[in-house]
Amino acid sequence: MERRILLSIIMVLAVAFFGCTKEPVKTADGYWESAREYFEKGDYEQTVQEYQKLIRYYPQDSLTVKAYFAVAEIYKNNLKDLNKSIESYSTIVEQYSDHPKTPNAMFMIGYIYANDLNDLENAKNSYEKFIEKYPDHMLVPSAKWEIENMGKSLDEIPQLQTISKGGN
Repeated sequence: MERRILLSIIMVLAVAFFGCTKEPVKTADGYWESAREYFEKGDYEQTVQEYQKLIRYYPQDSLTVKAYFAVAEIYKNNLKDLNKSIESYSTIVEQYSDHPKTPNAMFMIGYIYANDLNDLENAKNSYEKFIEKYPDHMLVPSAKWEIENMGKSLDEIPQLQTISKGGN
């Protein structure tokens, strides 16, 4: 009887120990697909968790930066947590500085500050850093336009006046 109890305790401890492993249970592609499935169901919190597992377990995978972008967009558009969105974009800028999509992440930081948070000082600083670091990037004209028109109402922006008047 004592032997059965001892064996049961050992089994419980083994399951607890090995069940709490920090090893991935899916491939990077598996986490990506799982996240997409949760997103389709509208479960944005679980979507973020799946992307974060991909990021944690596969930091050098080709899907990792895409996962950071997805997390940033979900925080911005679905969960309405703009600070966490900026954090995700900032992580791309800091940890994946050589990635081809890093300039887009840097631009989005300025965009969120300007257009969502109305934090014009941080927006201007972010856009200026972006322009300085990536002077030939295709989004530089957009960043310059944002800086030029920051804080103006739609009626004060000449390019938008023709659009609002039907192009006449």
